[in-house]
Amino acid sequence: MRVDHVRVVARFEFTRTVRRPQFWIAALLLPAVMAAVILVMSWAGSNGPAATEPIEFEYSDSSGIVSESAAAELGGRPARADAADRVRSGQLAAFLDYPSDPTTEAVTIIAADRGLMANSVYSQLAQRLFSASVDLTLDSDRAVALVRADLRTTVQTYTDGNPAGGVGGMILPGLLALLLLVTVALLGNQMLSSTVEERENRVSEMLLVSMPARALIHGKILALALVGVVQIGIFIVASVTIYLIASPSLPLDELGIGAIAFDPLRLAVGLLLLLGGLLTLTALLVLTGAAMPSAKDAAPFFSAVVIVTIAPIYFITTILLDPGSPVVLVLSYFPFTAPMTALILNATGALTPWAGIAIAGGLFIVGTIILRLAVFAFQRGVIQYDRRLRLSDFISHRRRS
Repeated sequence: MRVDHVRVVARFEFTRTVRRPQFWIAALLLPAVMAAVILVMSWAGSNGPAATEPIEFEYSDSSGIVSESAAAELGGRPARADAADRVRSGQLAAFLDYPSDPTTEAVTIIAADRGLMANSVYSQLAQRLFSASVDLTLDSDRAVALVRADLRTTVQTYTDGNPAGGVGGMILPGLLALLLLVTVALLGNQMLSSTVEERENRVSEMLLVSMPARALIHGKILALALVGVVQIGIFIVASVTIYLIASPSLPLDELGIGAIAFDPLRLAVGLLLLLGGLLTLTALLVLTGAAMPSAKDAAPFFSAVVIVTIAPIYFITTILLDPGSPVVLVLSYFPFTAPMTALILNATGALTPWAGIAIAGGLFIVGTIILRLAVFAFQRGVIQYDRRLRLSDFISHRRRS
């Protein structure tokens, strides 16, 4: 196999892919959706009824706790006898009826409908009025501060004598699992069709006259890797840009993340797992495409590979809470679920470096074996246009060789 052949195939496949408008649409679609979601959430938060319109309400109080002055500051007044009827007819926004013991009985609220999500503003209003009234019964500002105080805590955890990264330490390794998912979702169909189109178009025979099948397959995989790097780069740059723009309204401390920790060993293990997983999944899709007579026959296998890849996410609770369970062990060492499972365990710190290296090594071995099968399937498929390859084709070839 000549290196020139691999380079020619890789350059041709890469150039052909990046010149397609569909490539850029797919690459920019996910960042565009992320940006749109953040913009809609920001717009909804700043333009909701609760933020722009005061609520005119009346109240009745059987407990004797609610303060008339506190209610007046919030836009309320003592209720007249027909308050509930005026709410129903649309003349009044809300009527709050406080029971004799608000600690054990519910406050009855009759109010104008603001929509499923916005109706919670009435419960918040009832709580604010009650809290403000209770504050007025306290004898000092310090007593009010103590009653209303939310305790702030600082938690320091250690692993083997070293400070643990916490949620901040999971961010960067966790992004590797996200990159695996994004790569399979964006490039999986292209991986599958990279070999089936030559067989379907009947040009594989001419290609194999000028170069060996191994050079053709390796060139295609190299082109897919370069395309993946471009798409991942677009995703990372877009994500960082979106975060920098949205970060003033999304501070890490309020989300409980804290400082983002950089663990070189965990990141190195994660990169090995990511590369091994991509090699295995790419080789599997290329093998499937080489064994199928047409793109229509190969398409269902793409969905199957995606489902197997994301299957560990359905067991995310078990992976996080009981990483040593038999289910997690099976997912960690089964070649097609191992990449995602191991990346999640690595992000949480539940995967030891040696176990991660062992899983990554196994993925490289399995991926190499599948890649050799893909080369044979492409050679064999040249003379069998009308049907998909069967397991017996591989077994008979092994016996003859």
